[in-house]
Parts: sequence; C-alpha cells; structure tokens
Amino acid sequence: MCENTLHLFTTTVGRMTDVLWPNLLSFLTPVQYTNAMTPLCKSLILLGNKKKLAKDENFIINFNEQVNLPSPYVLLTRLLVNASFPFRGRGRGIPSLNLLNVMAPNIHPEAEKSCETEIPDLVKYLEETTEETIDAKKWEDCLLEFLSKTLVTISDDKWTSTLAIEMVGYLTSYNTFLDEKNFFYKCIGVTLRQCYNKDVVRKQLQEILLTARHNDSLEREGIAAGIGLCASKHLDDSLGKLEDFGKSEAFKKASGIFGLLKDKNDVDIEKMKSTLILCYGSVTLFAPEDQILGRIEPDILRNISKHFNTKVLGIKVETKDLTMKLSLIKSIGQIAQAISICTQRQSYNFTRKQELLGVMMDFIKSEAAESLKTPVRQQAMTTCSHLVKLEPILNENENFSMIENSLNSVFSIPPLDSEKTKDEELLDVQNFETLYADTFTALQDLLKNVLSRDLSPDGLQNIFKHIESWLNSPRETEREKATRLTSELLDFYLENLVVKNMVTFNNLGALLGRLAPRCSDPHRVVRKEAMDCIYTLLYIQLRYEGFALDYKDEGVESLITLRDKLDNPDPTVLYRTCSELTKIISKRLPQQQLSTLIFMLFEGLVDSQPNCSRASSVVINTLLKTRGAGLQEMVPEVLEVLHIRLQVITEEQVKVAVGQSVLILATQHLQTVVNTLISHPLPFDNWTCEMWLALGADSNLASQIMELIIEKLNVIVPYVEKKEFLLKSGMTKVATNQPLAMTCALREIMLNGKSADAVLGIFPQLFSALLVRLGSSVGVQLPKDINSNSINQEKRLFSKPPVSLDVSGVAVEALRILLARAQLDDVVKPLDEEGAWEKMKDPQQHTKGITVLARAMAKHAGPRLPGIVENLCPSLSNIYECQRITVTAFFSELLNHHVVSELMMMDMLMNNMMERISDPCSTIRMLSIRGLGNIAVGSPEKVNKYAKELLAAMSSGMEEKDDPDKQITLEAMSGLSKILDYLDRKNVQLLVVYIFMKIKPFLESENDDIRSAAITLLGNLSRFGAGEPVFKDQLHNVLVSLLLHLNDPSTDVVKACKFAMRVCAPVVGSDQITTMFQNHLHEDKGLHYGEFINDLTKYIIQDFPAMLNFYHITVIQFFKSNWPEVRASAAMFIGFLLGNLPEEYFSHMNMGNITKGLVLLLQDPEPLVRAKAAEAMGRFNQF
Repeated sequence: MCENTLHLFTTTVGRMTDVLWPNLLSFLTPVQYTNAMTPLCKSLILLGNKKKLAKDENFIINFNEQVNLPSPYVLLTRLLVNASFPFRGRGRGIPSLNLLNVMAPNIHPEAEKSCETEIPDLVKYLEETTEETIDAKKWEDCLLEFLSKTLVTISDDKWTSTLAIEMVGYLTSYNTFLDEKNFFYKCIGVTLRQCYNKDVVRKQLQEILLTARHNDSLEREGIAAGIGLCASKHLDDSLGKLEDFGKSEAFKKASGIFGLLKDKNDVDIEKMKSTLILCYGSVTLFAPEDQILGRIEPDILRNISKHFNTKVLGIKVETKDLTMKLSLIKSIGQIAQAISICTQRQSYNFTRKQELLGVMMDFIKSEAAESLKTPVRQQAMTTCSHLVKLEPILNENENFSMIENSLNSVFSIPPLDSEKTKDEELLDVQNFETLYADTFTALQDLLKNVLSRDLSPDGLQNIFKHIESWLNSPRETEREKATRLTSELLDFYLENLVVKNMVTFNNLGALLGRLAPRCSDPHRVVRKEAMDCIYTLLYIQLRYEGFALDYKDEGVESLITLRDKLDNPDPTVLYRTCSELTKIISKRLPQQQLSTLIFMLFEGLVDSQPNCSRASSVVINTLLKTRGAGLQEMVPEVLEVLHIRLQVITEEQVKVAVGQSVLILATQHLQTVVNTLISHPLPFDNWTCEMWLALGADSNLASQIMELIIEKLNVIVPYVEKKEFLLKSGMTKVATNQPLAMTCALREIMLNGKSADAVLGIFPQLFSALLVRLGSSVGVQLPKDINSNSINQEKRLFSKPPVSLDVSGVAVEALRILLARAQLDDVVKPLDEEGAWEKMKDPQQHTKGITVLARAMAKHAGPRLPGIVENLCPSLSNIYECQRITVTAFFSELLNHHVVSELMMMDMLMNNMMERISDPCSTIRMLSIRGLGNIAVGSPEKVNKYAKELLAAMSSGMEEKDDPDKQITLEAMSGLSKILDYLDRKNVQLLVVYIFMKIKPFLESENDDIRSAAITLLGNLSRFGAGEPVFKDQLHNVLVSLLLHLNDPSTDVVKACKFAMRVCAPVVGSDQITTMFQNHLHEDKGLHYGEFINDLTKYIIQDFPAMLNFYHITVIQFFKSNWPEVRASAAMFIGFLLGNLPEEYFSHMNMGNITKGLVLLLQDPEPLVRAKAAEAMGRFNQF
C-alpha cells in the first residue's frame, strides 16, 4: 500500500515533485529502509527524469545547503552496493543502477559520462538473467570495473580520497548485511587503489583493520579482498599496515599463554589472525607482478607463519582452529596463483613449495576419514593444485604421497546416509552434496595440474596407479568416483595432448585392462563411465598414431552405440557387449600392448564384483581368439599367471572360462602349451589338473595333444639307473620327469568327458603308449629332486606340501581311465575283480596283471586289438627290457584266444614270439614260450601249420641253460603238452624219444610245477610213442619214478602221475597193468597206495620178470630222494616186491644193497620213512 501511495504521489500529484525531490533521497541510505529500496529508487528515477527533462534548476542538488541529505559519496556507495545483489529486495539492482545513472551529474560532473556508457550494458545483462542463472562473480567484477572506470573518468584525487573516507565511515551501516558488506570492502579497495594520497590510504587501511568484525567469515574475506585490491597500487603501504596491525595492542593483549587460556568470548585472537593471513594472500594475488616475488618469502610467508604458529614458553604450538586453517589454505593458494602468474614472464624457484604442500597434506590427513563436515579437503587440494604448477618440480615420492593422500581422503567419504549418527550435527543434504561436488572438483583440478606437468603416458600412469585400486572397490560409490575421475583425466589428456613425435602410448594396454571389466559392473553409472574412458583412450591412441584431433574412427564411434546397451543390467547382454567391445579394442590395440592388456585382465579375474570377473574372462578369451596367435613368446608366462589366478578364483563360471583360455592358447600354440604345462611341478596340483582337464574339452585338440604326448613318450628316456648306496651293489631305477608328467597329463585330459571322441579316435595308440609306459614304470622310484627343472618351482614352496606320487600307479590310473572313457566297462570289471591293477604295479606280479588285462581285452575288446598289436610291435625291439616284458606278456596272453586268428593277427604275433625266444632277458624268453604254447588253446587249428617252429621253440626252451628257476623250461614243457594235443603224428614221431630224453631229468626236479609239467608232458607224449619199442623201454625207465611220485607231497604232481600212467598204460606192454592203471588212477579219486603197489608188484613180477633187477635197483636209488613221502613209497615198493617175489627170482635181487638201504631208512629223521622201512623188512621172512 505504501509503495502504491508513493507511486501515486510521484506520478499524479503535480506539486508533490518539488516536495519529494530531493528530500526523498534522505531515505536511501538508512539501513532500516533497505527493503524499500526498489520503490524509492523507482520514484526517484521518475522525479529525477522529470526534473532533468524539464531542465529544472532544482535537478542539480547543492549538497552543502541540503545538509539533511546523504552526501554524493554515500549515495554512490549505497546504490552501487545495492546493485551487488540485484535480485534481492524485489529486484533492487536495475532500479539502483538506473537511479545512479539519473543521479550521476549530482554525484560528480564527470561521472555522467561513465554512467551513461556503462550502466545501460549492466542493466541489459540483468534483464537477460535471473537469480538462478546469474554469474555472481562475473557480476561483481563488472560492478567493480564500473566503479574503477568511473573513478578514472572523474580523475579527482581529492574527491576519490573523500569517497574512500566516507566509504569507510559508512561501513558500520552494513553490519547486519554481511554479503553486501563483503562487496563493500572490495569497493573500498578499488577506491583506495585509485587514491594517490598515501596518508589517506594508510589511515583507511588502519581504520578497516581496527573496526572490522573479525568473527564474521564474510567480513574477513571482504577485508582481505579490499586490501588486496588496494595493494595492487599501494603494495608497501598495504604490507606495512598489515604488519603494524599484527603488532598492535589487540594482538599483544591476547598473546601468550594467558591469551590461549581465556574465554573465547573476550577476544578471539584466532579470527584476527585469520583476517591477517587472508589479507596477505589477497595482497600477494593483486600486487604488481614486478614487485611481489621478492616480498613473498621474506615478508609475506614469514608473517603468515608467525601468525599461524604461536609460541608458548618458547615452544611452537600449531593452532587447531578451523578458521585459521581455512584462512591459511586460501592464502597459500592465492600466493601460489600470484607466483604462477608472475612466472609467465619470469622464472622463479619457490623454495618453500614442498614445505607448504606438506602443510596442506597434513590438513587433509587430519580430516576425519569417514565424514565430510568442513571445506578443508576441498580448499587444501585447490591450493595444492596451484602449488604443483610452480618450480621446482616435485620428485616422484612427493608426487606419490600427495596424490595418494588426496585420493584416499576424497574416496573414503561415504554417502550422506551412511554417515548419519544420532550425536553428530551434520550438514543438510544439499550442503553436503554441494561441498562434496566442490571437493571432487578440487581433486580433479589437482590431478589435472599434476598431469599437465607431465602430459605423457608415464605421467598419466603415475596418476592412474593411485586410482586403479579403487576401480575394484567393493563399494559402488568408490568405483563410481574412480571411473568418473579417470574419465575426466582422460578427457583432459586428450584435449591437451600435442603429439610432436610419433611416440608409443605405452600404457594403453594397462589402462584398458583395468577399465574393460568395469563395463559389466553392477552399477550402471560405473559401466557407462568405463565405456567413456575406453572411448577416450582409443582416440588418444589414434592421436599418437598421427591422426588429427577431429578424426572420427568408425570402430571407436561404434562404442557410443554399445554404451547405450549398458543400460540393460542383464548379465548376458553385458557380456555380449563386452565381447563386441573387445573386438573393437583388438583392432586398435598395437601388438606390443597386447600382453600388457591380457596380464592386466588376468588380475580382473578375481575382481570384487563377480560380474566384472566374468567380464574379464570374456574379454580375455575374445582377445585370445582374435590376437592370441601373436603371443608365442608370452605363452609360458600367460599360462603361469593363469595357474596362479586359478588358485584364488572362487567363481565357477570364471574357472571354466580360464580353462577356455588355456584351450584357445593351445589351438594356437599347441607345442608351447603342452611343453609348459608338462613342466609344472609334480604331482600336478589341482589347478594344473584343471588346465589339463580343460584341454580335453575340444575333441580335435585333445587328439592332437595326446598324439603329441604319445610321440614324446616313445622317444624320451623313461628312467635312469642310479646307484642308490655307495656301499651296496645294484642299481635303482629312477623315473625321469617328463614322461611321468606326460602320463599325468594324459590322465587329466581323459578325465574330461568331452575327450571321449578323441580317445576313441586314437585308442590303439593311447592304449599301446600307456601299456608300454606302465611297463617302464614298474619298480621305478621317484627322483629326490623331482621338481628341479619345473618352471614354477619357487612358487611351489608356498603351496601345499606335495602328496605322494606312485610312478607305476599314475600309469595304471591313466590306463584305467582310458578304458572307462572308451566305454570298455566289460574289460574293467574282471580287472577289478581279480585285483589286476595292483598286480600290474607289483614288480613280482606285473606280468600276471598284464595277462589279466590281455585276457579281458581279447574277450571284450577284440575289434580294437589289431591297432593295438600294430602299435605295440615296435616296442618288442626296444632297448628297455621292462617294456619288452610287458608287451611280450600282453601278446603271450592274446595267443591264448581265438580272436587272434579271427582278426588275422596270428602270423604277426607268432613271428614276434619266435623272435623273442632269443631275447637276452630270460623273462621275455619264458613269456614268448608261454605265448607259443598258448596257440594250442587259442588257435588249435594253427598248431600243425607252425609245428616245426613250435617244436623247435619248445625244445630250445627245455634246453635253456640260463634259466636258474627253470621257468623257461616249465613253460616249454607246459606249452609242448598243450601243443601235442593237436599235432599230427607225422610231425612228432621222429622227435618222441628226443623229447622224452629232455623230459626225464625234470621228473625229479625239486620244483613241484616242473615235476608236474614234465610228468604231464610225458603222458601227452605217449600218444606218439605207441608201438615204438624205444619209447616202451624209456617208459619202463621212468615207471618206478611215476609210481613213487603217486605219494608226492604236491597234489599237482600226484594228479600228473595218475594222468601220465593212465595214458601211458597201453604202451607198458601189460594188459593187467593197463587195466589197473585205467581203473585206479583217476585224478579225482583217492588211491590206497599200499594195496595198489602190492597188486602192481605182482603184475610186474608176472609180466616183466626180466626187468626185476632193473626195477629193484631203480627203487633203491629213491631211498635217497629229497621227499620223505617218496622215500617211504620206495621202502613200501621194495617191501611188496620182495614179499611177492617167487623163489626162482631171488637171484635177481641184490639183497645186500636192499638191506643196507633199508637199514639207513630205519635211521631216517622222518617217522613215516622209518615206519615204512620197518614194514618192508618185515616182509623179508622168506629170505
């Protein structure tokens, strides 16, 4: 209402103009009318323009006569200060400026020119802005510039001095308007700058400092700015007054220990010091460039240091006052800015740079790590960003410490919500966000300034190495900060990059390796920032390659489209996007950067975010597919790093992907991958096994690897012989590393179910190689220094202690897995049931185990045998005896089965067995004889075809001299027995007596098996001796032996004797004996030996009286037999023979020898023998 009334008075009541003008001016300057400024100014503008247009002489005011009106100096000040916050008081800015324009002739005759020129532009600027869009700093600078130009235009030092004096006097009017008062001080500074009267300048500076309200931060800053502006023309006076004020009574009263202890409400010395410190900074910033550098260290910094650190009892005490800290930080920043400006024209080495940076770092570190309550961080980093521009350049350690502390201080600040506690008073959300944004910007500016000192790949890396660990933080806010900061720095780098020479962006791979996995980060902002970083990185690379700044690469530009896909949180979409991204990176990445990128991505496999670790694996495998062929030299190192990473990866999906990486490398560098993995320490740890297992996933590749290993196994020495103990004779077999590792590798590859096709494709080769390997593993020890040549022996020291490794057990296990993978369960089953696996590992039972294996293969895997036999044949001529033994044992058993003939392998196996008969190893000779004998069981129809060879082989076997255990002889006789069943008479007839004579010595062999075999062979031979007198005679020569061995301690020998006598009976030449043998001598029936011999001797006496002398002499020889049962039987035989002997044949008997022999038997240690000898002597009554 009042405003409307005033407007009506001004515009409608004619005679009121003279009343209101100029009296209305008296209401402009009192602060209580501040809110009425807009209507007052508008009314005064109307009145003034009316008077001016009417050329009314009352328009020009005589202020000397109008003593109640404010002076023109105060009017200028009031209107100018009003305009500093133009949108307050219902938009007082434009009315204030327009009124100033109207009043210009009244303020000073020369002021009108400046006002008419400048004010319309100022008004126009305000009309085009709002309170929200106005740039406050720019507006303030425009007003101060307007004031400065006006004073220059007026060019009246006396008037300007008066203006300064009145301004200072009017200061107290704004004690409740601190924003305006802050600007007012700057106006005073501009005015004093234009004063040439030094006395006025000094006096006003002193007045300002003494009357200031130092407790108000805005006032402190305003004073500092004003004195700084003044110092731009009056440096010495400004510094002098500051120093005088520092020595004034105000400071003396509050100094010392009593000043520190008194109530803060009395005198706040810290605030006064803060004002002074701010003033020194502002003075330095505004001072003339040619005067200030020499004053900085001896004057300005000395005084600042004196005020910031207080001495109490001679001890320096650093203040903890926040205001002081902030003042010092800002002041040092301004000093650094001033030096930076000066050094554009002259060089300057700021010797206290490191010291001041240290102070800033201490301030930053002293801030609470988990909260943001003060602008100390922000302002300290801003100051640091100014300091780093100066000389001398920081050394590496200083740079490192500054960046590390700054990053940690900002990145550790949690979001506002997580910071809230009951007992703390926190900034509101808006203030927190503003302060945090300013702090983050300060960090960016600091790092940009550091980077600008070394705008090179190394300079970028020196900063990024501090950020990269935050990229992997478990907190998404920290990852967001890290990617945002990286993006800003890379943009800055690209914008400022000037490539003078073709140099290498040598850390492109390292940067991409850190950022690419973040493109699948759970946090969308992080994903998109990471993509932006990669986009910029690739353009930086293009710049280094010589492309212009405005060049657009089609591939790199396609990242913009990919970036949009990152809005989708679906992991599948993100991984696909990462794969597409990798293809683009792959095209732009120099070859020499590839390995760096890959190794950096390996670290990403254990990222704190599972999404990112999976993305790392996607990027790695995509890179390996497209560029892995060029990594030849790096493959061992790549595999080693993958091995290490596997040990800490917990994500199963990532483990699978690592296996895929190994697989991809193997497709490109097969030999290197195999050689590297084979060189891993034995026994393979779980992670090496996983790598081998992965190689079995691709059937074609697995086949190539297994063929390669088989080839190596065939040529590498399987073991070496060493003397284990110096004082003991004999050598020990010690395994060599590579074949053992290769066997382990085959085992692991075949454990992968996807290797089945590969296994089936080369089954014969695999089976043969593992069988031979098994042969050369039996009885072989591990070397004591098993891992002396391993590529990662050192790392093994920190892993779990190695488990025991059984050389032959590894081969057996591999063979077992092979059979299972080939789906030969019917082969495995009998091997399990008969304990063949354990037998194969036992040197004493190895051939038995192999025999079981061969038998099972012949029965259940016949079609696979031709390939196996073909692959095994070369091993029979191998220098390693153990391998020849294994193969010969396998072939020997195969001949026991008809499948050999069905598959037309007989000739091959027959020839191999014949060749092995002359092998230096007696075991091999024995096995070859066994194999030849097995032909009669497996392929009886072939016996006559090979009759000559078989008989020769068996004959040579029975003649074997290098056969201490007579095993060869045993096999020869057993084999011949089997063969004779199928030989035609014509093939044997001429050899019967020869063979008989070979058998005869073995009838009394101490070896039960040999006696049994010899007697059995004798029986089988009888078929071919019927009707041959010579054979009949030879049979009678051994008949006594056969009869006596019917009581042999070995049941097998007893059975053999029964069999032999039963089949030989027709040849003996006695029907009664033949009938008796055939009726009583059955293997499954018991025999009453006494009755049998009693009856038999009667028939002998009756049918062969001419041979009685021979029989009784032969029997006497058995009195000395090794077996007590045989000695007892001999006594019984002689007793029954003499007891049944007719008198006419007494003369045929040598009773002296008989009696002598029986007497000795009566002294036999065995009771049975003594008893039978006594019984025999009891039958001599007729003598």
